[in-house]
Amino acid sequence: MNQQQTGAVALAVGTYTLKMPHVDGKGRGIYLLGFDPSTGRLSEVAVQDAVNPSYLTLSSDRRRLYAVREVNAEDGPGLSTYDLDAANGTLTLLHDTPTQGVWPCHVSVDNEVPLLLISNYLTGEVLSYSLDARGVPSGEPVVLTRDGTGPNPDRQDGPHAHCALVSPDHRYVYLADLGVDGIVRHPLDGGNVNPVSDLTLKAAPGAGPRHLLFTGSGAYLLANYEMSSTVRMYRLDGDDVSLVSEVSSLPADFDGNSGAGGMRLHPSGRFLYVGNRGHDSIFAARVDETAGTLTPIGTWSLGGRTPRDLAVSPDGKYLLAASQDEAFIRVFSIDAQTGELTFTGNDFAIPNAVCLEFL
Repeated sequence: MNQQQTGAVALAVGTYTLKMPHVDGKGRGIYLLGFDPSTGRLSEVAVQDAVNPSYLTLSSDRRRLYAVREVNAEDGPGLSTYDLDAANGTLTLLHDTPTQGVWPCHVSVDNEVPLLLISNYLTGEVLSYSLDARGVPSGEPVVLTRDGTGPNPDRQDGPHAHCALVSPDHRYVYLADLGVDGIVRHPLDGGNVNPVSDLTLKAAPGAGPRHLLFTGSGAYLLANYEMSSTVRMYRLDGDDVSLVSEVSSLPADFDGNSGAGGMRLHPSGRFLYVGNRGHDSIFAARVDETAGTLTPIGTWSLGGRTPRDLAVSPDGKYLLAASQDEAFIRVFSIDAQTGELTFTGNDFAIPNAVCLEFL
């Protein structure tokens, strides 16, 4: 680790460090940043050298940080497991896990099961690993695959897994596949994932599912669709799943090319935020679990290109948005009553930020 200064870490940022078809990566690895909740200012604490650590996730006890290595097959795709000491601003590599498939773009963890899920974008697999007592992936993964294509030949020539999560009731794994226009469900029995799916929630043709979230109650699944720039809300009732609400993340008068990026839920569960890459804005919607509805609140300009990921501070007072292609993170304050955003005036320079994870 290249230590810049000592101090507590509040935020980990994954970056692209290599040139890829969609980005000229110039990051240095995983950035560990301090965050002042009284001013909304970010500061660099340290940088962990890593190759294309594009997506990060944190264990439930906040002691382990997981980072995918999103690279081509010849460069060695994999997953790095770090011991995190946020108080002293350090990461220590515990284990490096080589993985099959190409371009792992998302990782999630459920420590109760315990299970870790890696989504390979280019080759389409989802890898399901058991975790040992140290929180390190162990054994061979269960490999979840699908067949199919979508109507967009440039983006949907085959399966392209983009996100996978364990459901709050620990009965299923849900995965979003942009390439086949489907959210696919696999039964989960303890730590064992059935490689045969039992349900597919079909998207509108060419919509391209990207990210998934569960509401705090676990009663709803939220999904955003990259190519259609829409968000859907599904009610979960036992084994049944039903679509109850759908909204666009773009203004009605927008006439251009845009694709959805990161999606985050406010700690209160009342507000949902989505990045629009192309329109280069942040969309907000009100989430009503009683009524089962999404209601648009508005959109706010990022002030730069490609809002790749978002993060909401644990106290719910701030939203951070990463401009992948103009090399900064912008800090907005959140109105607690309306969910509306106001730019704080605080930007932090960082190249090719892909994932923001509050620690």
